[in-house]
Formats: sequence, C-alpha cells, structure tokens
Amino acid sequence: MNKDFKVKAIFNLVGGKQPVEKDRFTNPSDGLVPAITGVTVNNGVGFYTTKEGKKTYKDILTISKDGEYAGTVYLQDREVYLAGHSMGLIPKMDIDNKCLIYIASLFVNYLRLGYWKINAQIPSVTDEKMDKVLISLPVIESSDADHEYTVDDIDWQYMLDRITELERDCITELDAYLQATGLNDYELTEEDKKILSLSPKRASDENGTLEDNSEDGVRFGEFALGGDDGLFNIYSPKKRFNANAITFGGKYPYVTRGSSNNGIRGYITEDERYLSPAKSLSFGQDTSTVYYQPDAYFTGDKIKVMVLNDRELTPELAEYFIATIARAFSTFAWGQSSFDENIIKSMKIELPIKSDGTPDFDYMERYIRAIEKVVIADVVKYKNKVIETTKIVVGE
Repeated sequence: MNKDFKVKAIFNLVGGKQPVEKDRFTNPSDGLVPAITGVTVNNGVGFYTTKEGKKTYKDILTISKDGEYAGTVYLQDREVYLAGHSMGLIPKMDIDNKCLIYIASLFVNYLRLGYWKINAQIPSVTDEKMDKVLISLPVIESSDADHEYTVDDIDWQYMLDRITELERDCITELDAYLQATGLNDYELTEEDKKILSLSPKRASDENGTLEDNSEDGVRFGEFALGGDDGLFNIYSPKKRFNANAITFGGKYPYVTRGSSNNGIRGYITEDERYLSPAKSLSFGQDTSTVYYQPDAYFTGDKIKVMVLNDRELTPELAEYFIATIARAFSTFAWGQSSFDENIIKSMKIELPIKSDGTPDFDYMERYIRAIEKVVIADVVKYKNKVIETTKIVVGE
C-alpha cells in the first residue's frame, strides 16, 4: 500500500552556492571535497573544492536545478559541497542509503513527464515546484479505516528489502555477463603493469632529445582539438533533426546533448545522406558531453561531429580522448557560449607523445586496456563480495 507525501515532509531543501574561482580544482586531492553542480554525469560532481569554511553534507540526495536534464537526482554517500545549479535534499530523519536510492528512482517519472519545464522555456527546479512534488511511498497499513498517514507510517523496511533484492538480481546478471563476454579475465600482464607504473613527465621539463614512452616516464605534449594542425576535423552535421518533428523506432541512432545512453535519445530512419560518420565523437555544445559513436548516426541541435585525422578512432583511443576533453572543459559552466565551433577547435589538450613529438596513440590504447582490467577487477571483487554476503544471509 502506498501513500503520497510531500518532499518537504521528508527532506529539508538546501540550495547550492558557487565557490570563488580560486577554490575550484579539476582533480581530487587531499583536503578537497567533490562539488555538486548541475552536471548530469559523474554523479553530479562538476569539480572539487576546498573544505575549509564550507558547509558539507553526506548521505543526502542532490538534484540538478536547471538545463535539459533538470531534476536528475543522485545519492551522495560521501562528503560533498553543494555548488551552483544544484539543490540538496537533506533527510529530516535517519534514512538508510538504500531507501534514498528508492526515493531517487521516483524522480525519474517527473523527468519523463517534463514536470520541471512547466511555465519555463528552460527546465528548472525551484522551491515552489518542489513544494508541489508528491512522492508515492509504501506505508505500513493501519487497521483503522480513518487513519491519517504520516511520515511515521512509511515502510522503510520494504524499501530496504526491495533495493537489496534488485541489487542481488543485478549482481547475478553481472556475473553471468562477465563470464559470457570473457571480461572476468582481468589479470594484469607484465606489460600492463609497466604501462601503469610509468610516471608522467611534461616535454617542456626535459632538456635534450625526447625519449619514447617506454622506460622511465611518459612525456606529454599539447595539441589543439581542431583547426589546420588539429587532431580532429570538427564540423556541424549536414542536417539537424528536431526531436519534436521525428518518429522514433527507426534504424539509426539519434544523438542529442543528453548525458546518458551515449547521448542516444532513440532510433530514427531518415535520409542517409545526412548521417554523421561512424567511429567519431559527438560533442554537445552547451553541455560539453562527449561520446564515441561506433555507428553512423543522425543528430539533434547543437551537436558537433569530431572525426580523428589520419587514423581510425578506436574505442580505446576514444575513451582516452573523451576523458582528456572532459578535463579540458571542466572549468566551463553549463550553457556557456564558449562552446562555439571556433573555441572547440582551439581548445588544447595534453597527450602522451613519442620522441618525434607526435601523439603516442599506441601508448594511449595500451593504457586504456590496462585501466579497463583494473576497473573490471574492482567490479568482480565487489560482485564476489555481494554474492558471498548473500549466501551467508540466505544460509547457503
């Protein structure tokens, strides 16, 4: 049995505040905490900031306040700072994180229904709108037909059990998938270990002739993304398709500025002359979302196509470029005009280089393959831990 509850009956709402520029950092380090912004990737983390003098929170939900995916909710199970374009949902009572995950999933319906776009050209989450949001939660049913249900009647145990059950099912499916695809082979070779152990060096720090990335370190050089001597041919698609004027259920991916599902909003069938090429990157101009597109695709508004010059863009190279490009654009705010084509082309990124100063694509591919093994190893260890815990609980 479910009953509707106002969000504000369960949570206090706290708006984010942008720190000064000197307190913004791209990478995590000691003394810094994740800053939650309006981005809808990386669990909402837009950058890192100093903790001193700032109010931080842990075990809360955060929500993106504006943009195309306003209303996206994340669980923050580590200490975070609420920065601009974000709102914190701070529990008024002791709530298990699994129950918070249950509640976060309910906000998906508001995204699907376009609730946050009501009376606004740009979707936004406001205190006024949140005051009207009702979430349907399970309650412990009363034998009194006239009983007025309050937050004290919420069945937290049901939510906890439900999320635990879903986790167990997902882990079982993950185990089968890893075995079927061979991804359970995650042991690092000696070459993998060597690749991961090399210390980074900047070419500008070295005197004399550069050495290959093979012995004592990895040298880096700076390259423009586009332009005459750039890494990519960057251009607008031949035709942009309006999401409101197309029919989904077709043959080819339709890529937008979205922050999930590789930017693919659905599949459409249109004139193939307007397809963007396979094995390219799609770049969302006002969101800086970058995705590898292995297949030919159509696009929506404000997408740039990035085709690697002089060689094929492999999935491994794409992953390396995506991470590097995301780092380069991490200091920009959502929706900045800085993401026009000329700025994208002139943006410079650092890449490993060979002795002749050209990008070391071979190193990049080997590095990504080694990192994949490390990530898979962590996933497998987590999976094995959950499976063993489950066996103990059920008495197997």
